[in-house]
Formats: sequence, structure tokens, C-alpha cells
Amino acid sequence: MKNLVAYYSWNGNTEVAAKELSQLIGGELKSIEEAKPRKSFGMAACSAVFGLKSRIRPMDFSLNGYDSVFLGGPVWAGRSTPAVNAFLERADFSGKKVYLFVTQADDHEPRAVFQSLTQRVEKRGGKVAGCFFIQTVMKSVIAPGAARKPLTEWVNKLSL
Repeated sequence: MKNLVAYYSWNGNTEVAAKELSQLIGGELKSIEEAKPRKSFGMAACSAVFGLKSRIRPMDFSLNGYDSVFLGGPVWAGRSTPAVNAFLERADFSGKKVYLFVTQADDHEPRAVFQSLTQRVEKRGGKVAGCFFIQTVMKSVIAPGAARKPLTEWVNKLSL
């Protein structure tokens, strides 16, 4: 089984989680990058609230050839980020198992975010096979070891 870990990270938390996850599942790691880097979180959160999409750099990969796609991003103001929204609009998940993972400062499961992401993945032909979130602190980056333990537990439950 060939796995892809595709992620967007603004301050580094999702990147740390994605790298740890990639090592755990033996997946190829690819970053979703905005064409113009964001400078202010306030404007970023507003764009998430309104469900906007950002311009993202051309992806140097296709989802063809992957059995499973692990898609990650931070939660901003209880919503998915504009970069993840843009990726979802372009992606063809036909026949793929998709696993969603997010990072957020809140300790409550982001059900509305998972529901929204799931609907969009399914609209693009994929099947969401699992969801997971890691609680982080807004202005500091999570340590790899702090991400590894919960991610290991999640991956073990998935029976990949």
C-alpha cells in the first residue's frame, strides 16, 4: 500500500505532525504551500471563517499511484484553512482512502471541520477512513515526541 501525507502548515505544528505521521506509516510527504505567504493570523482566521480558498503553488505530485492520502492542516476559527480548501477543490480522490488529521489549540474534537472536510473529499470521489486531531499551543510549535505518541496510537487503531 502506497501512502501520501499531504499537509498545509502555517506555524509549524501541522508540519511536525505530518513528518511524524509520514515516518509512522512509511508515507511520502508533500507540503501544500500558499503562493503568497501569510503575515497576519487575524486575516488568516477571517478568510477561514468565510470558507475562502487561497492561491496555492502548483503541486509537484499527483494522487495517482497512492492507495491512501493522509490530509492535514490547522484549524482556524473552527474552520479548515484556505490552502486546504484550495487543495480540496483541485484534488481527485477517486478510489482513495483518505485520513484527515488537524492541529488546533482547542481541546474539543473539531466535528464540524471533519464533517465539512469529509463532504468535500467524498464529493471528489474519496472515502474518509479516519479522522484525528492533536491539540497544540497557538504560538509555539509542538515537539516531535509530543506528536508521536498520539499519532502512534491513532495509526495503531487504523490497522493499516
